[in-house]
Amino acid sequence: MSGKDDSFTLEMPKVGIIKGVLAKDIEVVGDKVVNLRTCARPYRNMYSVAQLRALRNVIEKYGSGKVHLSPRHNLEIPEVRQKEIDTALKELYIAGLFPGGAGTSVRNIFTCPDWCSRQIRPVQEPGKMVSMRLGDHDMPNKVTISFAGCANGCSRPHNADIGVIAIGKVSVNDLACPDDCDACIKICKFNAIAKTNGKIRITDDCTHCAQCLGVCRDDILGLEETGFRVLMGGKEGSSVMFGREYASFVEDYEVLEIIEKSLHNYAAKAGLRPGSTRKKERLGEVIERLGLEAFMA
Repeated sequence: MSGKDDSFTLEMPKVGIIKGVLAKDIEVVGDKVVNLRTCARPYRNMYSVAQLRALRNVIEKYGSGKVHLSPRHNLEIPEVRQKEIDTALKELYIAGLFPGGAGTSVRNIFTCPDWCSRQIRPVQEPGKMVSMRLGDHDMPNKVTISFAGCANGCSRPHNADIGVIAIGKVSVNDLACPDDCDACIKICKFNAIAKTNGKIRITDDCTHCAQCLGVCRDDILGLEETGFRVLMGGKEGSSVMFGREYASFVEDYEVLEIIEKSLHNYAAKAGLRPGSTRKKERLGEVIERLGLEAFMA
C-alpha cells in the first residue's frame, strides 16, 4: 500500500486479482460495475467476525447486497461500481482481505477445520504453511491444493491438483475380542478387518483411514503411526480426474518439499493443451502425458 494523504494504491498480483466469468482480470458489465473476488492472506478458509463485518460494509456500500462463497471459500462480491473499486479494496485490505484467488496461479489452499472429531491429524497449520510460501505463485494453469484431516476427504483432496490426506496405521494387541463384538468389521468399508478365533487381524486391504478406532470399545485397536498421503493430478470440471498416490506416511515438512518440487516440475514441463495455441496443460494432464515417475524426476 502506498500513497499520500487519503489516496490508496494496492499493488496487484499478476494473476487472480479481480475475476468475473470471463478469462479477464476485470469483467466490465455495461462499463460501470465489476465483480470482485477477495480472500484472506495467507490463504485460509476461515474468516474472523471483523473480516465478515468489513465484507458486509463493502457489499452494502459498494455492491448490490449479494456475496457468493466460491467452492474454495473465496468471497465474490458482484456488481461493485468501478469508480469505487479502490475505496472498496482499501476497506477490505484493512480487514486482512486481499483481491485474488483466481487465474493461472496457486489457488486458495483448502483445508478441513481443526475441530472435526474424525481428524487423524490437524491440517490447518500445514495448509497455512503452504499458503504462505506458495499462495498466488504464477503457474502454467490454475493449481488447487487441498488438505484433509481424514480419509473422508471433505475438502475434496482426491480431485485437487495436489491432495494431502491424513492417515493412520492401526495396531492390534494380542487380546481376544469379545465374541459379541464385530463393530470394527462392520464399519470398515474396505473389508480390511478379519476375526479368527476371537483375534482381530488387519489385512493388506487397509487404506489407513483409522475409522475403526472410534468404535473399538475394548482397546483391542490402537494408533501406531500417523502421517500424510500425497495425491497428484486430480481435477474437477467437465473432465474429472482423480489424483494418483505419490507418497504415503510422510511428515509435514516432507509434504511441503513434495509440493514445492511438484510445482517446480509442473512449471518446467507443462506444454500447450492439444488444439490450443495459448492454454497450458493442467498438472494432471502433464502427469498423464509423462507418467507420475517421469513427472517427479
